[in-house]
Amino acid sequence: MFHAHLSEFQLLDWLLRKRYLMKNSAKLLLEFSIILGILTLIATYIVSTTSGRVAPFIPIISEMPFAEPEESIFSTGLGISLFGTLLIVQVIYRLFKPLAEKLGDFYIKGNEAIRIISTVGSVCGIITVSFNWKEFPVLHGITAFTLFTTYLISATFSYDLMKKSGLDNKIRKYSIMAGWFFYVMMAIFSVLDNIEMLDEKDDFFHRMDNPPDINTERSVYLNLTALCEWSMVFSFYISLSTYRDFLKNTKI
Repeated sequence: MFHAHLSEFQLLDWLLRKRYLMKNSAKLLLEFSIILGILTLIATYIVSTTSGRVAPFIPIISEMPFAEPEESIFSTGLGISLFGTLLIVQVIYRLFKPLAEKLGDFYIKGNEAIRIISTVGSVCGIITVSFNWKEFPVLHGITAFTLFTTYLISATFSYDLMKKSGLDNKIRKYSIMAGWFFYVMMAIFSVLDNIEMLDEKDDFFHRMDNPPDINTERSVYLNLTALCEWSMVFSFYISLSTYRDFLKNTKI
């Protein structure tokens, strides 16, 4: 009799847990994608620097996965994380729809456009982490630029829509502002690094075709470019995390 009641309680507990997981699947997927992305970057950094293949201070994110096992860690972990983000984009579009309808035609069309932009950005992100800088410099560069730019455009629109809907969030606001700041500074320092190399290599795009490695003499501008890139990416994760409550009780 006791065992029968125990089994019933276990079954009830299992059903409640399953219902919770299904009901909060969007929120859980967002959390999983963020944590996996951060852990993947940290693991790639540790493996690539301790192996002596990458300069510990401070590597461009894309210069880390040029050998195994860091290449597989990087592409698999971030690929899964970005695919999770791709699914979350569709959920946020669905949740934004009634909010946009209350705000008017600009936000209705904007929500549709942001869905497309964010989807393209996520797909480009998956391509970026799948085709490394060393072997596919042009493809990697274009898709990485598209990922960063589309995220910032989407995040800015989303913040504006949510603020006007009474869902303002200071952390989201400042993390997006930080993202734009580091994005612009990364571009400026990258250009300055390329200009500095002109005297030596007579090729403005030398860095794109020749990624730095452990033996590269790293300029101040290259280090500042890398620092801004890391800061920008982590600001993205912070702003993404602010959607957790918004996605609560939402199925994928």
